[in-house]
Amino acid sequence: MYDNYIFDLYGTLVDIHTNESKASLWKYMAGYMALQGASYTGPELKKRYRALIDAQRLERYDKCRTQSLKLMPDEIEVDLSQVFSCLYSEKGITPSPQMLADWALMYRTLSLQHLRLFEGAEALLSGLRRLGKRVYLLSNAQRLFTEPELRHLGIYDLFDDVLISSDFGFMKPSPRFYGALLKKHQLDPKACVMIGNDWQADAWGAYNCGLASMYVHTAQSPEVTGQLPPGCRRLNTVLDALSS
Repeated sequence: MYDNYIFDLYGTLVDIHTNESKASLWKYMAGYMALQGASYTGPELKKRYRALIDAQRLERYDKCRTQSLKLMPDEIEVDLSQVFSCLYSEKGITPSPQMLADWALMYRTLSLQHLRLFEGAEALLSGLRRLGKRVYLLSNAQRLFTEPELRHLGIYDLFDDVLISSDFGFMKPSPRFYGALLKKHQLDPKACVMIGNDWQADAWGAYNCGLASMYVHTAQSPEVTGQLPPGCRRLNTVLDALSS
């Protein structure tokens, strides 16, 4: 067994399905913002939201290239709190942090189809803690969405630390994101294992940073179009990570 267990979240520990394309979502969000003085139509809000995400991603990628950082576009993460802020400011509203948190909560609630733990997920985290292992979360996600969901599901306090990509500007499989965790906690890569449902971001991302990996295929997993890295262990369910 390893000393440090690093987990992906969505599709690994948490079964989630969202629909961010439905017209009703954008209609209700536009109505919500109109009551705060920021007037959009549903289609206008959807279009502007997506344009701001693309613009932020391109800006960050160009900045990294200017700084001679060797990154692929899929390693760049955006911060949706900045996108939400722009949506308000473009309509003459200066949003407070609470307004941004409320926007995120409303948006996520309206787009969620379901959110639940996979069977055995909580038992796995608790079991590792009882064994004296260190347990970390390394998630490609947005802080404004993910922290409330972790608390709602009752697993936030089962992690020794929670690292979310929106806080860093990089996401898996970026070595910079993995490196942020290793450096912060002075972890020996050889004493760590990454457990996730994405064969590239989790399995290969870990391998390229010198970490062992375990891969579990779920309904949220991207299609596997290549080989898993050498030594990667394939799990039937996430709970199998406890077995030798």
